[in-house]
Amino acid sequence: MSHKTAIKVYEIASYVLILGATAIYFWMKQQGLSLTMLVLALAIFCRWMMDRHRYKACDEENDQLRDDLRRLTQLYAEEKKKNNNK
Repeated sequence: MSHKTAIKVYEIASYVLILGATAIYFWMKQQGLSLTMLVLALAIFCRWMMDRHRYKACDEENDQLRDDLRRLTQLYAEEKKKNNNK
């Protein structure tokens, strides 16, 4: 699964869990308080996983951009060296 897909899945799951926790709280009143807290904890976990995937995606993109910059710098240096020899 790509990072983009995982981010969307975790985002939607967290919103659904928050809505579910709200429904449990209002539907069950005092009896469902522990269940509500459990569902909210799962929603927080989903948000954390979403942020983790965002961080990893940004990190991978930064690595790729660094590699591209190194390659372009190397090509520029070779081209400059070739033009100086002429």
